[in-house]
Order: sequence, then structure tokens, then C-alpha cells
Amino acid sequence: MKLKRTLVSTLVWLIFGVTMVIFFIVFLILWIVSIPFDRKHYFTQWLTWCWCSVYANIYPFWKIEFINKEKLFRNRAAIAVSNHQSLLDIMVLFYMYAYFVWVSKLENFKAPILGQVMRINRYISLVRNDKKTFPKMFEGISKALKENKTIMIFPEGTRSLTEELNRFKEGAFKAAIDNKVPIIPIVLDGTGKTVPKEGMTFSGKTKITVKVLDIIPYENFPSYDPAILKDYVRDIIDAELKLLRKRS
Repeated sequence: MKLKRTLVSTLVWLIFGVTMVIFFIVFLILWIVSIPFDRKHYFTQWLTWCWCSVYANIYPFWKIEFINKEKLFRNRAAIAVSNHQSLLDIMVLFYMYAYFVWVSKLENFKAPILGQVMRINRYISLVRNDKKTFPKMFEGISKALKENKTIMIFPEGTRSLTEELNRFKEGAFKAAIDNKVPIIPIVLDGTGKTVPKEGMTFSGKTKITVKVLDIIPYENFPSYDPAILKDYVRDIIDAELKLLRKRS
């Protein structure tokens, strides 16, 4: 069984690698064509959705379930936050067809193909543990929010090695407070079992669940202190994560 999973995983990663180059060439061509009429890069976002949806359907042993997807905003300023379990999280969240502007570590922007796509889509970079770069990050977030876009952030900062949530960082919540926009909590489960943080082998049959929780309007924030707000939202996500696991 282990050998079979290794062979299947190798085949899937090979397909990812080959098709990524092909998709990227098509992506570049269509991006260049769309520049004159798509200043806000909605078309390239759509192409990225299509790209990720293909990958979300390649592996035959996982099932992806979305709950309350209709609660996601389109063309409205908000901060979306989700727990982070696996490198598959980004692909699965893209599969919801939402206009996300991602905030991601600078290292991802330097990756071949991935980095170019992120720059073209005008995602926002940050240097972790370097507070000198934070003002530029918050400036980019504010600019995107003024264009009525939804910012997507993993407030844990990195993938969890266990099934427990890491502590949340304050950045996402400071941005929501400073810009007076709502927060959209999202709970994601199952991807950590599919591809663990320390490993590249896919597991066997796995169910992946993504649930969009009730939106928290700015006026309903329990505090306008990021340190308090982050713990409040973390508790909401943590409670719902435990409920999902009980039901599965």
C-alpha cells in the first residue's frame, strides 16, 4: 500500500510539474492580451482559478466539500483568515472561485512560475520576522481593499505540524481594524492528512472540508485591539474545527 501511494504521488507531482509549465505559457499569453481591458487583473485571477481547479481534481483519492461558500464576498473589501495545514490549502481555497488577494512570504515570490503568477496577480509580499517591511505590506493591503478586493491571510503564519492551531499573529486583524473592514473566518480540515508539512507523499482516501463561517462586521468586533481580536477569531475557528472533526 505504501509503495502504491508513493508511485501515485510521484505520478501526480510529475503531472503537476509538466502541466505547470504549459499552464504558465498560456497564462502569460492571455495576461498580455488582457492587459488593455483588465487593469484590476480579474481575468488573470480567473485563469488562476481554472489552473487550481484542474489540480484539485487530479488526485483520485480525495473529496473536497465546501460549506457556506456563498458567504464569501465578491468585489467587496474584507479580510479573510483561515487555518493552515498543508501546501494544498492555497489550491483548495482557490477552488472556491473567490477573488482573493493573497498575503504571502517573500520566498514564494522568488519561486519559479509560482512567483511570477503571484506578481502578475498583484499579491502582497512580506518578510517574516522583519518588522521594517510591515508598513509596505499594510500599504499594499489598504490599496487592495480600496479596490473592493478580499485579502486572504493565514494568521498562523506557517503550516501547523499537528492537528492543533498555532497561535495567531496580529497582522490580519490590525489590517481589518485600520481599514474598518469585516473579517471572514474560514475553517479548513483534511489537507494536513493528505500532504503533511514534512513530506511529499499523498495519503490514501481523504476528505477535505472547507467551511466559511459567519462574517464578523467591523461594528461587531469585540475589541479594536489586534491582540484581543486575533484570539477572539482564533477561538471561533478552533471551536468550529473541533466540531467538524466530531461530525466526520
